[in-house]
Amino acid sequence: MKEKYNSGGFVSPFRSISHIGDPVALYDAATEKYYIYCTGGRFQCWSSPDLIEFTAHGDAYGTTERSFGTQNYWAPEVYKRGDVFYMVYSAARILENGKKRHSIGIASSRCPTGPFIDLYDHPLFAPDCSVIDASLLFDEDGEIYLFYSRDCSENVVDGKRTSQVFGVRVAPDFSGVLGTPVLLATPTSPWEVRSGDVVWNEGPCVLRQDGRYVLLFTANYYASVHYCVGYAVSDFPLGPYEKAAENPILKGDGVYTSGTGHCNYLRSPDGSELYMVYHSHSDVTNTTNPVADRTPCFDKMVFRRDGRLTVNGPTVARQPYPSGTRGYCKLTGRDVSVASSYPSTDSLRRLTDGIVDHRGDAADVYRFDCAVQGEITLAFARPTALESLWIYGAADGSRDPAEVRADADGQIRTADFAHELPRSPAVLCFDGSKVLRVALTFTPRDGATDAALSEIVIVEKRK
Repeated sequence: MKEKYNSGGFVSPFRSISHIGDPVALYDAATEKYYIYCTGGRFQCWSSPDLIEFTAHGDAYGTTERSFGTQNYWAPEVYKRGDVFYMVYSAARILENGKKRHSIGIASSRCPTGPFIDLYDHPLFAPDCSVIDASLLFDEDGEIYLFYSRDCSENVVDGKRTSQVFGVRVAPDFSGVLGTPVLLATPTSPWEVRSGDVVWNEGPCVLRQDGRYVLLFTANYYASVHYCVGYAVSDFPLGPYEKAAENPILKGDGVYTSGTGHCNYLRSPDGSELYMVYHSHSDVTNTTNPVADRTPCFDKMVFRRDGRLTVNGPTVARQPYPSGTRGYCKLTGRDVSVASSYPSTDSLRRLTDGIVDHRGDAADVYRFDCAVQGEITLAFARPTALESLWIYGAADGSRDPAEVRADADGQIRTADFAHELPRSPAVLCFDGSKVLRVALTFTPRDGATDAALSEIVIVEKRK
């Protein structure tokens, strides 16, 4: 019998949340919920146990006599340190000369939904220019770093209004910054300067991976199809950073997604996965300012064996929960061995490396002849309470098999690859019984002999 999706997945973009920008997400183990904070009002907040049903909590920021901003509350980011939640953000005030200027504030709360109250009666960082898109890195040695964008409203480089990414150390008590800010990224590559006379590198954040620092940033104008994400790498938190040759790593297709940018990262509840959190246009046919309505999105990030970063997105089809959500966990290569009797010269590692083919890269798919008798087998290291298998084809879908049949120790399931949305997986749902082996056989499309798969995601349910 053919199976429908079970409850172990979610759909992004979250179009139920609209008229926002610059989303950031936090998973709080104490409440077992995700929290999303966005530009909009004074930082609108939503919570969800599963990224399906959301509860709106209104503005997370609380205005007090300490507040320095009067308008344009933008781009919050929230971190939990011990039992305290910290929010870094930018807001604008009007100077005596009538000019509007953005500074960066720091606020805290004991509750993830706020109210977040400023720590001091002054901004964390208020130089003599507008600074926005604040992000913090709490490094392993105890140092804290602030990354931000010097806004193009007051920054001219080579005759062009330019947004650039800077970084600086932060005092341990968040009372201010230490030292002189360092320029980390400026728009120079052709993909970064597609918005005319004003150019952007903005929305920075930094994570540490395998001893190196990875800077995520966004280029181009937010109310355009060109808004997209790149990354750069350094051995030190304040650089120098080298931009990746494969940039951009996240870009809308103009059909299903557009304006994909201003990102941050989220770790799955069990810590085994990284997700990029970003916004895209709610309506790809209406992307220009001031109508550029935006909605939050989640897609998995994967570091390849050679250190390059890949995003499995932008995605509009259903995808599995981040590992650990509601007890749904994904098995890794250490938990399962994969074998195939189909004719192929490609490595089977491609089926469990975490990478879903979004670029049409032949190195990311397993190509095989499914017109002959054969099977792909999954052998588990221990009895596994199998919930579902998510089987992904290649980027263009033209080499997807027609159907897959699974025999999971006697449980027979089938699913087809015919979906309206691009890069939709074939999903096989099981009853949660413990199994040791699954045999997968594939039916080719009419007239086809070869097929290509890019990933098999194995989901179990743990108590």
